[in-house]
Amino acid sequence: MKSEDVQKLSHGLYRVFWKTGGSSLAAVGSNAAGKRWLAPTNWVSISQDFNKTWLHVERVEFLRYDEKGT
Repeated sequence: MKSEDVQKLSHGLYRVFWKTGGSSLAAVGSNAAGKRWLAPTNWVSISQDFNKTWLHVERVEFLRYDEKGT
């Protein structure tokens, strides 16, 4: 993904599709400076080069739910 596309993402839960294949569930939020971060739920530790994680993302899908929580 491009940096400008990443900064347009809303906070929330996403399915992240990786350029190398596969996908992860992940949370997207912002740091104190307003820059978006990505926290995949299936990672056991933070990437040493966390700022470049977005370079490996093919696309994301925002996970929606209805009022019943489904």
